[in-house]
Amino acid sequence: MTRSNGPETINHVINAATRHAERHGDLVANAGQIVARRVALGVAAVVDPLRADHAEFGRMVPEKVEALTAAGMVMLTQSSDAGFEITRRASDEIMNAASATLDMAACSNPMALAEAQGKFALSLLDRAAANIIAMSMLALRAHDAAMAPIRETVEANVERLG
Repeated sequence: MTRSNGPETINHVINAATRHAERHGDLVANAGQIVARRVALGVAAVVDPLRADHAEFGRMVPEKVEALTAAGMVMLTQSSDAGFEITRRASDEIMNAASATLDMAACSNPMALAEAQGKFALSLLDRAAANIIAMSMLALRAHDAAMAPIRETVEANVERLG
């Protein structure tokens, strides 16, 4: 799993999502070119089966199986990494709640208790925002990594098929 060197912001999420959308737009456009080219090859094969591009037809299913298998393996790894990260963050929250409980139990008057509760609530909101950003980036990175073998296959097809 790829991690950043520091805390990420909502701008990082927006930028990553924008890059993600652009890459998928390119993928869709390239896939459309491939489908159009292969339809033309199919029509040509119907017209003259002996001169059909049998090598290209023979590549279609195996390359898809290979790309989807590679994407599935990446998702398996990414899911495991995400599970560890979610578990770590949940564990941290349990420790924060336990610490806050001890701080509140040690308060000697209602004003100190209100102050401890407020401090805990503010820090909880800060951590929640950071966790949302981190989980968003984790999901975007996982999806991008899983799509890499598919993008590579499509790009190779575009290059080969013109």
